[in-house]
Formats: sequence, C-alpha cells, structure tokens
Amino acid sequence: MPSVSRGTVYRQKGTRNWSIKFYLDGELKRETTGTASQEEALAFLRRRVEQAARGRYTDVGRRVSFDEMRGILIENYGFKKNRSDPRPHLTRLGEFFGAMLGEEITEERIAEYSRTRLDRDRVAPATLRRELAVLKRMLRLASPRLPRVPLVDLPRVDNARQGFFEEEDLQAVLPHLPPHARRLVEFLYLTGWRSSEAFRLQWSDIDWKRQTVLLRDSKNREPRIFPFKYHPRLEDLLRRQREEVSRWERRHARLCPAVFHWGGRAMKKLRRSWQSACRAAGMSGRLLHDFRRTAVRNLIRAGVQQPIAMKITGHKTDSIFRRYLIVDEELLAQATGAVADYLGEASRLRELDPR
Repeated sequence: MPSVSRGTVYRQKGTRNWSIKFYLDGELKRETTGTASQEEALAFLRRRVEQAARGRYTDVGRRVSFDEMRGILIENYGFKKNRSDPRPHLTRLGEFFGAMLGEEITEERIAEYSRTRLDRDRVAPATLRRELAVLKRMLRLASPRLPRVPLVDLPRVDNARQGFFEEEDLQAVLPHLPPHARRLVEFLYLTGWRSSEAFRLQWSDIDWKRQTVLLRDSKNREPRIFPFKYHPRLEDLLRRQREEVSRWERRHARLCPAVFHWGGRAMKKLRRSWQSACRAAGMSGRLLHDFRRTAVRNLIRAGVQQPIAMKITGHKTDSIFRRYLIVDEELLAQATGAVADYLGEASRLRELDPR
C-alpha cells in the first residue's frame, strides 16, 4: 500500500486559486486546484489523496490530454486494422472535450455532452451512441494514465430495420439501374453479401471447377465461400458477367480483374445510382442492406438449418443472426398453418377413437 500524507491546501502570495500538497511515499506532490474556493480545494485534495492511496495517482506532467487520447485511438485503429474511420466522431467530441484532460472527462460531463447532442443538435440516438462508443474506447486505451475510467452511459437504440425485397421488387428496380450495376445488385439479392464485399470480388475468387465464390476478407475477418453448384441462377449470372467482362477486355486490350467493374476498375460505390433507381421504381428509402435480411429470411424459409445459414451469411453470433431474422408474415402464416394441421389431425383421431 502506498504511504500517503493527509496533505494541505495553500495559496501562494499574489495568486487567486488554491493549491494542494501532500506526500506520496515520501515524495512531495504539488498541484494547483484551479479554484478560488477553499471548500472546493479541500474536496480536490481529498480526491487526490484517495487516488494516491489506491495507486491511481498520476503526476501532473504525465496526465493525458484529449488530443493525446485522440492520437492513441487513431494509432490503435491502425494497429487493429479497423476499416471504420473514427475521425468524424472525434471532431464532434473534440468540440466539447478538446480542451480537457482525460481525468476531467467525468460522468457528469459525458451526460452533459449527451444532452447537448440530443436536445440542441437534434442528432439521432444511434449517432450519439457511435460517438460515445468512440469516447469509451479512447478512455479505455488511456486508462493507465487516468486516475479512473468514467462510466460511459450509451443511449438505447431501437433502429433495427425490417425491410425485405421480394422478387417483384427486385425486377422493378433493375431496369432503372445503370447497366454495369444490374448484375451486381442481383448478385447481392441472391447471396446476401454486403456491397463492400461484392466490390472487392475478383475473378481469381471464383472457382469454376468447384463452383464456389470465395470471399477472402469479410467484415469479421474470416473467409467464407458461397457455393453455386446447385444454384443455376447465380451460376448463369456469373457466366454472363464473365462474358461481358471478356468482351470489355478484348475491346480495350487489357485485363479486368474485378468481377463487378466500372471502366476496368472495381466499383467502389453504388448509393446514388441505387437511390435514384428506387425512387424511379416508387420504392424510395429502400436499402441495399435489405438484401441481407432477405437472404437470411429466404434461407430459413427454405428449411436451411441455422448453423449452415450463418456460415453462408457470415454471421458469427446467434444474437446478430437473430437481429436479421425478422419473422415475416409468410413465416407466421406457415407456423399457424402447421398448428391448424396438428389440431385438425388430433380432432380426427378423437372422432375415430372416442375413448
């Protein structure tokens, strides 16, 4: 246990604010409290002595600032090879916490930040949750240089979408898409892949002999395959896309490694074309990510067992898979129909054997 004196507060000549001093294992510690109130200075001293007694005291020169925590976080993102970019969230956080030391970011100030963002800035709870998640990670990474890590209370977010795409919806949208994007969209509908995953797909990832499509680097960093041996529609789509790309290669006298391309380069975005096509088809507000929910539902409708369905869609946990498995009206109708059949059969058996 550290040896800590009770300490005292004092005010140097010509200064307005109080300072504190105490001994930690025989070493004198001095620090200004930043307040002209003696009562507040005494409370400040008690906190510092308590931190020292618990082994959580950090010398003034080693206390971490918000800017230092920002640098630690960005370095950690690079080390972890995270694909998301925290800098837009850090900009917002910096407007409020930027002038503070890490130890000054308390539960009270975090709660004030949350109120400001929700009440004044009118941001969605999901946006605030993402910002606070970044702040929480910053504080955790800087914890060796903080007296304590404050509790970051994340707002509840209930924004699970429930959109599905039926075949007729897909066929209504496809004609309004640019020609180079139509097979990509149909591929997403058939596989349930994320658009970013399809953008990275190359011809070397397609094994025509084994009839599989390989995703080398998924969101959860695990490769997965999508077999099309018994999926003639997907096989036909890929072969037609291969023929189209071969014609492009002959016409431009160069190779195109990307399966879905624009001008010989892998496509990187589709949002604007997709939104325009949905508006033209009278389905504004629909998301490409609706295909992912649709794929999960279709797998379950087809009787595929959940562990196999999770392998196909790339979901690692039951909880996330269930979030996508939104039970639609047809599945409910099938379930109630099964109950009706059971009850009808039971009634028929009672009539045959009234005992």
